[in-house]
Amino acid sequence: MGALFHHLGDLDRLGFQFLNSFSGRSPLVDFIIDRFDSDGLKGCALMITFGALWFQRDDNAARRRETLILTLVSIAVALVVARLLADLLPLRQRPMYVATIGYRKPLVEVGTSLENWSSFPSDNATLVFAVTTGVWLVSRVWGILWAVFATATMIARVCVGIHYPGDVIAGALIGIAIALAVIRSAFMQKRVAAPIMLAEHRVPAIFYSVLLIALFEVGTLFDFVRESVHEAGHVALMMLRQGM
Repeated sequence: MGALFHHLGDLDRLGFQFLNSFSGRSPLVDFIIDRFDSDGLKGCALMITFGALWFQRDDNAARRRETLILTLVSIAVALVVARLLADLLPLRQRPMYVATIGYRKPLVEVGTSLENWSSFPSDNATLVFAVTTGVWLVSRVWGILWAVFATATMIARVCVGIHYPGDVIAGALIGIAIALAVIRSAFMQKRVAAPIMLAEHRVPAIFYSVLLIALFEVGTLFDFVRESVHEAGHVALMMLRQGM
């Protein structure tokens, strides 16, 4: 078993080195790669897709909207699972901080500071492949587009040194598995999706306001929520120390 993990680790490293070899050669190529890793691009893609599918008029509109709502729910669940695994498993340093791996730095600034964040599994892969799964279940055309987009964004993260290929694959599997489990669950359909869809009919203004906020937070990996929780914990700790 140890030999198997060692072999997989070697393949992971070789896969990273191959993709990272395209980095640092051309400012234009590096710029395009970096933009594919942009949270803004992922957020815009999510909102455009969600809007196009939500307001599409046909006989399957109700079921499609229910699936889209459960896709958002599954993303939240999948990200919690991915973050718990990252916190519980041994820290895996990101390749961009490994001096012995032969990292090629991009010619553009990579806007990230993740020294203390484990690279395994990839939160971003969890997000984009959970979205891909939900979208695929309601539209094969949009699903294929999202599969291509998700793959491109994850290759970009490997190219710039944020993840190893194994981090991305693990995150993708988490996103796909949880999205399928949540969306196909009769309990989630009845106890979660149905009440939310009822709110859309009763209080549409509130519903769509909350939906826009939810889409924004999902598109940014709940950045505002995570920062708020982190800062709240910091303030609470300071208050406890002052009280002591």
